[in-house]
Amino acid sequence: MKKIRNSIVLLFGFLSISSCMKYDDLRENPNDPVSVPPSLLFTSVVPKPISAFTDSYSFAQYHIRNNSDGTPVDYRFGNGGFNYGYLRDINKMVEESEKSGAPVYAILAKFLKAYYYIDMSRELGDVPLVEAMKGADNPQPKYDTQKSVYEQSLNWLNEANLELGQFIGTNPTYTLDGDFYYNGNLRLWQKAINSYTLRVLVSLSKRANDGGINVAERFANIINNPNTYPLMASSDDNMQIIHQDKDGFRGPYNPDNAAYRVDIVLGKTYIDLLKNNKDPRLFKVADPTPNALAANPDEAAVRADFNAYEGADIAASTASNSIKRVNGDLSYPNEERFWNYVGQPAVFLGYSEQELNIAEAAHRGWISNNPKVHYDNGVSASMEYYGVTAEAITNYLTLEAPYVAGAQGLQRIHEQMYLVFAENSRWEGFFLNRRTGVPQFAFSSENNVEKLPLRWAYPSAEDSDNRENYRAALRSQFGNEIDDRDQVMWLIQD
Repeated sequence: MKKIRNSIVLLFGFLSISSCMKYDDLRENPNDPVSVPPSLLFTSVVPKPISAFTDSYSFAQYHIRNNSDGTPVDYRFGNGGFNYGYLRDINKMVEESEKSGAPVYAILAKFLKAYYYIDMSRELGDVPLVEAMKGADNPQPKYDTQKSVYEQSLNWLNEANLELGQFIGTNPTYTLDGDFYYNGNLRLWQKAINSYTLRVLVSLSKRANDGGINVAERFANIINNPNTYPLMASSDDNMQIIHQDKDGFRGPYNPDNAAYRVDIVLGKTYIDLLKNNKDPRLFKVADPTPNALAANPDEAAVRADFNAYEGADIAASTASNSIKRVNGDLSYPNEERFWNYVGQPAVFLGYSEQELNIAEAAHRGWISNNPKVHYDNGVSASMEYYGVTAEAITNYLTLEAPYVAGAQGLQRIHEQMYLVFAENSRWEGFFLNRRTGVPQFAFSSENNVEKLPLRWAYPSAEDSDNRENYRAALRSQFGNEIDDRDQVMWLIQD
């Protein structure tokens, strides 16, 4: 009886203590944090560059991995993916920025949202935006048109620039935590936002006359107001990662990945473009074929001979390329440049691209700038990135590939963009070709297509989880309920 009475006393004592505590306090797990610094979320959601010699660059025909287990580049694209996981984390970053009194993260969130929505839309077409990410309140969101996605994203980018400029003005010494690109320098972030906006606007070249989005006007507003819209001034402003010989920081093509050294060969599409214009970047990115080196004891002369380089045909069979590789008839990536732990910086967004985007806008008449000046700036910056001498750069821009007017000039700008994107800037080389057809890609039955795919299919779960809105989006865009890689989205319609 005494034990029972003591138990009752203990029970009432516990209940009296518990009644003074909030239920949420009892529920919290001290080992499970409920708040995360916005800087940590920022680091996780900022898009990263894809470093050299990964499969994404094979689709742009810069190189192929050719071994006994390999297969030709397969362009029979399937389903793409949504970016809503990143976007949810960005929303959480905004919440945490408000809690911690760090509004700059909410400003940069506008840039990040624009990036991830554009990234989705250019792969898929229309995507949910206004009704997206409402959870149980709206588990089946309607799709927004691609045009409205781009309009909203461009508005976010403009707001991000203006708000960041105001923040810098009142907080000139502020350093951004969690920034692995610019070490906290907000002025460089503002330049990157505006440079990225120019990339987006140029990607809309086929929609320049589409009412409402005002492509040329938006572009000119940035160029004509440099104090409000600062841009990259040189390659020092590049949004890039410089690799280091430390765990977690090494470039992917290094002595620890020995298979790459014998398997990866450069693509004919890329090599021929360099050879045809006698481009000195060829000597920096490639080695002569082993046969060319073996045939002449004067190695310096071989390396200076454009005919000593040969790329693999993307449209050929694996067996055909393997025979050429084994026989010493194909060029490997330059051993001195890449066969180390550091390699080349991995660029997400660079000055050379920015200048060529401005050159294209000027060539199209969107702005009054001299296109030759920006063409020369872009090509020179790219060549300097590879270590080409000033004399060779001048010779190239004067004799081999100078800026010219007309259709040939626009093609030349696009060719230079393609070269700038080599092993850099993620999928930009692929999307450049989809927009312009430059350079001409090689295809055959080996690649399982007859032409470049235009889009990825939507995630397969949409047909069950959001069937009505998914099918309505297909009908609205393509006039049927077929989800196919050859359908032409608004972005690239002629």
